[in-house]
Amino acid sequence: MKANKRNHDFKALELKLTEESVSPHIIYFKEHSVREQSPEKPSGRTLFVVNLPPYADEKGLTNAFHEAGTVHSVRFCNKPNETEEKPTKTFLPETLHPRFRIAYIVFKKVAQLDKALKLTKLKPMYETSNEVKLGMDKWIQEHNNSILLPKNLKENIEEFMKSYDADAKSAEEKEKQLEQEDDEGWVTVTKQGKVQSFARSDKVENKIMAKEEKNKKRKELKNFYTFQIRESKMKHIVALRQKFEEDKRKIAQIKQSRRFKPF
Repeated sequence: MKANKRNHDFKALELKLTEESVSPHIIYFKEHSVREQSPEKPSGRTLFVVNLPPYADEKGLTNAFHEAGTVHSVRFCNKPNETEEKPTKTFLPETLHPRFRIAYIVFKKVAQLDKALKLTKLKPMYETSNEVKLGMDKWIQEHNNSILLPKNLKENIEEFMKSYDADAKSAEEKEKQLEQEDDEGWVTVTKQGKVQSFARSDKVENKIMAKEEKNKKRKELKNFYTFQIRESKMKHIVALRQKFEEDKRKIAQIKQSRRFKPF
């Protein structure tokens, strides 16, 4: 039995919004083939599509690849093989960013993927442009959808705070469990937990008090100011001159006693 060989190079086709569109976008697609298998992107039935315009949605791509067969699911991503992240807990709705994306189109059958790879033309995503909002109309709709009613906003805030309090309580209970002694008397110390104090003896307390008193005494700064440095240099020169005169007297005394032997 011969294996089914597919071309793994990208194929380029025009993607039109409607049949009357005069400025279509060029999209590129090929079979999604990676080593790590995923149930959301099954091997042999997934089509990898890039350079999708911002207005492309699941319904539009399903219509565009309708001739290939039944589309099981469409998964949009910003980067290839991007893992889905958990949404951040917030009481504000997520905003849509107008940017080009990629998509993984999963067909119901393997033969339908083969047919999609052999397509020479895609169907328009919509029959009329009224089915999708673009440009200013789309931005106005997104802005209106992002504004919450005071009642809904209050419900979202209360739900967020309730979830936050539950997480904080769970973390506190977990920390208390870790601080409890085990059978051997050991205590797990965490970076958020309090360090347990030890009983101080009189000797330890005396050492600590002596160290604190010593630290309280201010040390005099030497040669810190300019005039101190100048005075220090002058004193040093005077001391050198005095030593020089003293050495001269000693040499004179040795000469007089005839103990001086230079050679």
